[in-house]
Amino acid sequence: MVLNPSKTPFSGLFGPILPGMTVLALALGGSLSWAVSGLQAATEVCGTFSLATEWTAKQSPYLVTGDIFIPGNSRLRIAPGVIVRFAKPRPCPDQKQAIPQVDWADSAYTGIKADGTFYSLGTEEQPVLFEPDDPKSGSVGWDGIRLSGHQLGAAEIAFSVFRGANQAVTADHGEFFIHHSLFEGNNTGVLAAKRGDVGIVNCDFIGNFSAGIVIRKGSPRIANNIFLGNRSYGIWGDGRPAIRTWNNAFWGNREEACFKCPYAILAPVGTNANKDTIDRYGNMAADPVFIGTPSYQEALQADMATATPPHLIKDANLAKLEADARVKEEKEDREAGPAEAKAESKRKAKEKFVPVGNGPYLLSQYSKLVNAGHQGRDFKDRDGSRNDIGMHGGPMGRISSDPF
Repeated sequence: MVLNPSKTPFSGLFGPILPGMTVLALALGGSLSWAVSGLQAATEVCGTFSLATEWTAKQSPYLVTGDIFIPGNSRLRIAPGVIVRFAKPRPCPDQKQAIPQVDWADSAYTGIKADGTFYSLGTEEQPVLFEPDDPKSGSVGWDGIRLSGHQLGAAEIAFSVFRGANQAVTADHGEFFIHHSLFEGNNTGVLAAKRGDVGIVNCDFIGNFSAGIVIRKGSPRIANNIFLGNRSYGIWGDGRPAIRTWNNAFWGNREEACFKCPYAILAPVGTNANKDTIDRYGNMAADPVFIGTPSYQEALQADMATATPPHLIKDANLAKLEADARVKEEKEDREAGPAEAKAESKRKAKEKFVPVGNGPYLLSQYSKLVNAGHQGRDFKDRDGSRNDIGMHGGPMGRISSDPF
């Protein structure tokens, strides 16, 4: 293992993205954006980590200059707020024996391979960020993280952001959990390889080039995720019947939402508690309607229950009539019977809607994904309500026991 504080300055810590900003960038074919908060020297890393290692925000960003390998008796833990950037591969000093290469992508790009324990544990406020050293929209700049043989407790990926990878996370012979993470602008988000029976919960797969999730001889459990605007597929399956998906949302995936998935997936059979159409597993085809996106602006302007924003008022007299009518309506509601009062209570709750979470891709009050996730007790939102689909839904801690 080599740790070398580089003299090359890099832009600073991962900052908040304005809600909906990246969605708009992808739609317009623009570049992906990150906030810059200063300059800090990078810590260069490469080679075999034979001892247990922790990457901290204090030493961040980390620049991976050659492949990293975590042997079975070792461990790598990545703390909240860490930025990991991947450079073009170059010889790793003091690495006596070359790390075996698996395929062309492994040889062409730098990445992380782990047989030992691997944790990427960010928080909602301080996610772990994985990205190329030279990020470019529409291109791949690093290989990904390859995990093999990890059971529950031996690996976990939580509150992490993956961009610009060939296959951001590859799992084979593993049953660990990937949750509350964003996979954006990769070739593939997650590859469930042979016996890659991982749990993928409350993640967002947005604008990936090939697919959000690819399944090759794996049996992943996929719940409460958003698959939006992936250029080919939301999920690409190999046709095996073991795929299991619950309460996911698919929208705008160019080729197909769920390729070679069981026939029942996205075949409408009824409605959920929100009266929205779902399949027998709770999956739905629905626009997430993130705050700040065009669909949100359209819904806001079409909402007759909300006052016209001041900057859109063109007739002051008409606006006054609208305000007077609202006062009259509120008076009538106070004098109404139980049924009318209940309807008014729902309307006011919608007006007072408070987005859940911090960071990008927040669901709005117009989203069908609010309270539409898995009904299981261990999937509930931070406020105890039913799970919201997407990376801001569900409990905010680690997954220490199987919620399924």
